[in-house]
Amino acid sequence: AIATFLSLPPRWHRQLMSGCALLLLAPLHASGFLAAAPLARSPRCAAVVSAESHWMDFLKFGGATPPFDVLSKTQEYVAATASAASDRGEYLPAPETYYADDYVFRGSIVGPISRRDVAETQKSFNLLGAYPDIDRGIFGLTVDPQNPYRVFFFERWTATMTGSIKIGPLTLPPSNKRIETPIHVTSITWNPDGKVVYESISPPVDRFEGNTKGAGAVFGLLAGAGLQLPASVGDPALIAQQKLNTDVFRGALGKTWSGEAEVPAWWKSTSKGAEPNDR
Repeated sequence: AIATFLSLPPRWHRQLMSGCALLLLAPLHASGFLAAAPLARSPRCAAVVSAESHWMDFLKFGGATPPFDVLSKTQEYVAATASAASDRGEYLPAPETYYADDYVFRGSIVGPISRRDVAETQKSFNLLGAYPDIDRGIFGLTVDPQNPYRVFFFERWTATMTGSIKIGPLTLPPSNKRIETPIHVTSITWNPDGKVVYESISPPVDRFEGNTKGAGAVFGLLAGAGLQLPASVGDPALIAQQKLNTDVFRGALGKTWSGEAEVPAWWKSTSKGAEPNDR
């Protein structure tokens, strides 16, 4: 699969890499992660159930009140993931005790993907080594007023590329460029047992911020390495090339989504990667 990949035109390399880059967000662990405002106490709120049920209402757990403070729990999780890097800046996974068996990660153009596939894909990347001073600049943690199990927060990443990034067989040398990405929104959803069951990340809130030409989060880090990748939902070429990487090359550049058998039953959407929503 690697040999076949290398034989493709360079523009295909860029498209295929965009299909796996967002996996580094699930989550990317780095020192400075806790550069955030002090947390408020979790407000008392009940899940709002609409007249017409939605399949993601599963994540409201029947309107039950969480038996723990979700903001404090999220702060604890953030602190644990912030320390998940070795002294050499290598990626280390967060303790698996934080994750539910039916965990799903979904980004705007990546997923649905299981915790196991996320962890396996992240092993070969070297973003922490490439950007050892990365700061995700988290602020504005708040509980979803319609779902007391879900916490949203903003992120504005800053970092300097002093090491190499490795994506499959490709290596991007250090650029020594200081980057600041546009703000994006992350959400963490807990289950009643205090496990993370769902994580999601949004596209940039304001693409005109920062110095990465609108590229957010991991795409911003890659832009700092001189690699601008497409990240648009519904892009036919990107969709086709994601399928080529995941289904034909068997995730040579990291899986873009998990196989059907690996995705938990509660996840009902059949949309994969950059495909438009199906419901």
